[in-house]
Amino acid sequence: MNFSDVLSSIATDGADFTITVGEDWLQGRATFGGLVAAAGNETMRRLVPRDRPLRSLQTTFVGPAAPGTWRIKARVLRLGKAVTLAHCEIVDRDQIAAIQVGVYGGPRPSAALVKRQTPSAPRAVEELSEVRYQPERGSPAFVQHFAMRWAQGAKPFSGERSPATIAYIRHRDVAPLTESHVVALVDCIPTPALSMFKAPAPASSLVWTLEFIEHDFDFAPERWWRIDTDLDAAADGYVQQSGALTDPEGRQIALTRQLFAVFG
Repeated sequence: MNFSDVLSSIATDGADFTITVGEDWLQGRATFGGLVAAAGNETMRRLVPRDRPLRSLQTTFVGPAAPGTWRIKARVLRLGKAVTLAHCEIVDRDQIAAIQVGVYGGPRPSAALVKRQTPSAPRAVEELSEVRYQPERGSPAFVQHFAMRWAQGAKPFSGERSPATIAYIRHRDVAPLTESHVVALVDCIPTPALSMFKAPAPASSLVWTLEFIEHDFDFAPERWWRIDTDLDAAADGYVQQSGALTDPEGRQIALTRQLFAVFG
């Protein structure tokens, strides 16, 4: 299923919603976390008008979500003059898989204005080879839906200490990009902590906060985005990392922070 096909499968079921996800979105034994987060955001968008852009999406991954049909319970927590807060629970087989809070806010005049500058990348995307999807070597199934090119940092399971990565990324889905497409895109690169392992080892995102600065997603699907990721700390099997997403025009449009558990 293409990403847009998954989002199109969202349907109402009484007071709740349902969504159907195929096995081609697996990441180990669970569904790719970026898709889980995007599914929740897209469902909350059924309750929140698009004229209030997504400002922050906070996701706690409670348990693994298997391929199949999930139930999503969404509601508006507060409707203010400029800001709407929404909440959803993603439920798989009567078990909560994820809990989310979305903050959607319309623009208003303000004296506070700071534009983030994107540092230069060490290499241009045209100079880089694309990461191949190799299921025979353990590539997670969801990887087939994204194109990736590494510009800086070691790749997973290379046995190198590489606390920072820069990668160019895009969807392979040819459908027009949406806000939820970009939510999933941010999460498609593995944590840099996995570069320290010499053999495949699992990692699981526990908490993810994504904050949007800009809201222009009107780019052709084949254009490249850029994700910069840094490890802030790692100890006792837990990893804290932060990052920034840059759009095809070179603007930093989103900030991301995640807490991972790593096993090994």
